Amino acid sequence: MKQLQPSSHQLKYVLLLTILAVITLSGCSGAPKARQVSDLLTPAPIPVSAVENQLPGSLPDVAKGGTIYGVKCLACHGETGQGNGPQATKIKSQGGNVAKLVGSQLSQDATPADWFDVVSNGRIDKLMPGFAQSLTPQDRWDVLSYIWAMGVPSQTLPSLQRSYADACLACHGAAGKGDGPDAGSTVLTSFSDTQWLTHSSLADISKAMISGSAHAKVTLDEPQRMAMAAYVRSFGYRYSEPAVSALSAAVGDGVLRLRALNRTPNGESVAGLPVALHTYNATGEVFSRTATIDQQGTVTFEALPRDPNLFYQADLVYSGAKFFGAPMQFSTTLQISDTLSVYEVTNDPSVISIPEYHYFIQDVGEGFISVVEFYSFANLSDHAYINKLSTEGQLKSLQISLPAEATDVTFDGPGLGVRFFQEGQTIYDSDAVPPGEQATTIAMLYNLPYHGGSEISRLMSYPIGNWDVLIPDGVLRITDLKDTGVQPFHTSSIRIYTPESAGLANAGKLSFHLNGQPRAALVAGEDHNTIALGAGALAFTVLGAGLIVVRVRRSRTLEGDFTKEREALLRQIADIDNRFSAGKLPETDYRQTRQALMDDLRDIWE
Repeated sequence: MKQLQPSSHQLKYVLLLTILAVITLSGCSGAPKARQVSDLLTPAPIPVSAVENQLPGSLPDVAKGGTIYGVKCLACHGETGQGNGPQATKIKSQGGNVAKLVGSQLSQDATPADWFDVVSNGRIDKLMPGFAQSLTPQDRWDVLSYIWAMGVPSQTLPSLQRSYADACLACHGAAGKGDGPDAGSTVLTSFSDTQWLTHSSLADISKAMISGSAHAKVTLDEPQRMAMAAYVRSFGYRYSEPAVSALSAAVGDGVLRLRALNRTPNGESVAGLPVALHTYNATGEVFSRTATIDQQGTVTFEALPRDPNLFYQADLVYSGAKFFGAPMQFSTTLQISDTLSVYEVTNDPSVISIPEYHYFIQDVGEGFISVVEFYSFANLSDHAYINKLSTEGQLKSLQISLPAEATDVTFDGPGLGVRFFQEGQTIYDSDAVPPGEQATTIAMLYNLPYHGGSEISRLMSYPIGNWDVLIPDGVLRITDLKDTGVQPFHTSSIRIYTPESAGLANAGKLSFHLNGQPRAALVAGEDHNTIALGAGALAFTVLGAGLIVVRVRRSRTLEGDFTKEREALLRQIADIDNRFSAGKLPETDYRQTRQALMDDLRDIWE
């Protein structure tokens, strides 16, 4: 029997549904109300492997720990461990907590064993990842020593050394080994003993300073004892002056070289312009550096860390528009090279069109529908398109109308306040649109009130080529568009409607009537939760390539959006846990989907 091959029409919708499935999973919960992060952790918390409080294999090294801190910790905990890193505000807004690592009650009461456990396993309830998979035990001890050393700033060392010499040296010795001239035959604690180091908090050490007759002459007050305790702990690791900023520790032997090219015919030279290189890890931007394009059009960044958990992305501002290079990572090579393309700029909106537009109703509930609008923009000129500056000086390029009743507006990737911004009922993109038939894609997600019938009208700012509406089969219907059939979508189906005539030759309005009453209890396999789960399962079990495509596209401007993606994944995990507990999911589907979500969450956090 001859095997039937899918038509190009069918393949188009397979690819579209792939992308929409991934966007739905990572960008929108489908629920009309946001849930608190604390609610997302039940009933099944994320399992983590128990990590024993291993002793350091060798003396922890502050210098090595500083490099790790700059990559893994600085974005949240800040340059000096005060919990004020660039990602701290966003994590707190998601219901997490960023600890103050230096000078806090926490830092005084926690033993090194406690510290090691948290760094290894994380605190999922505080939205802190664990690093047992990405850092060796020695790495974890090294970064802890850097944190402790921040509590012994170099400017306080002379006074601490004098105080130690006056009050402690006679018994405990110059190196804290318990072998001072007054120790005699008494066996005293060695401050470099790893067992003692691991199980003694600063508060414990401080209390010991005023315990027993041997300490009767100690006259230090509590803040002085805490400072001395931090100094005493330094005998248990290889101390060096902590960097004023951990960024200075983020150095290596990697070289990144970019060729900056103006792709517009007869475009001007970009020599002499500055290029910013941004360095990201899973929590966001870690540090950035700037270099200048030479006369040959090349810009070089040296002494970069080649940590596999880091990736680099360059950007260049030219003619008022920002142009991005591709994200890059070091592998086994010492040098990576790529091209950074820029274009001359046009302000003419006639160069922009929308070859494809899809209106996807991905969730239906009592009193609401959840919508994904997917736009594919073309720029057929040889210039990059920008419009103008907003009243606040924000760059404008593409514009999309927003329904007046839309709520919970989000985007696939950087959202409002990052890449997109809103003025009235118009959403503006702040990225320049490079030339190309598929120059930019945008997916906008939102909820609309719905009570059994509605006219949907969408105002388009640019000419439209092909457009359609996709809805869950059997839930709603459209009477004034052509029903072109059903496309399988995991355990359910999506019905596709298209207009009788072609798209809009000019900017204008698209309209259709949505009918049907949402039901409180739909038939098995058709409820909106199952549809949403289908999107997630499809994305993970069948269409990994689509997942990669969407994420590479989104990684152009990642400023802080890992936090949003983490929350979206936590929400997905909580949703399927709740459905499984209620008996709405087969166990096999539940286990496979949950494991896929867990793997993706670990990828983000590690």
